[in-house]
Amino acid sequence: MTSEEIIKIGLWVIASLGGAGGIILGFSNFFGGLFAKRYEEKVKAKFQKEIDMYQSQLDVIKERTLRYSSTQFDFYSKLWSSLYDLKVLGDDLWQEASPIRLEKFSKQLKTTRAEIEKSSLFIEDEHYRELMEILLHFSEYQIGKKSLIEYRKENGFDDYSTEQMIRQNGGEKQRYENLIKRIRIDLKRQLKGKDT
Repeated sequence: MTSEEIIKIGLWVIASLGGAGGIILGFSNFFGGLFAKRYEEKVKAKFQKEIDMYQSQLDVIKERTLRYSSTQFDFYSKLWSSLYDLKVLGDDLWQEASPIRLEKFSKQLKTTRAEIEKSSLFIEDEHYRELMEILLHFSEYQIGKKSLIEYRKENGFDDYSTEQMIRQNGGEKQRYENLIKRIRIDLKRQLKGKDT
């Protein structure tokens, strides 16, 4: 059967049914559209429910991330402040190795160490390692300055031995200054949200 024959048969059926065929055709279009609309609404509702569920999950993740980032920012700010105070006191101790300046430096070293440990949950592992390394250099600087003060107290200003101690302390000071510069760059990257 060709398509022309099918069309002729279809027209003959409609013509033989007359007005009833038109009414049946109209009802079938109406009910077909109604069922299609209900199905479309059902599918839309299902997808909207899924979208709402995913949006809710994203909101929870976003809130958690923002809370963590805010806390991390606070800890990095406190750490940098404590580290900077330690550097300033280290510079003062470099200018004049006195018991009073050594005591101030030692107290700040202890405070900075405590700040790093308190923050360790929120700071990046690489930064934690760098900060622990810098504390090691600050501690060695502290020991060197303490030895210099004690040596001067007992032996006066023996030029050769004093100069050796000052050179050694200068090396530790240079190491912690270099580390502070590197950490400063890393912390700025972290606070801006860039990968380190």
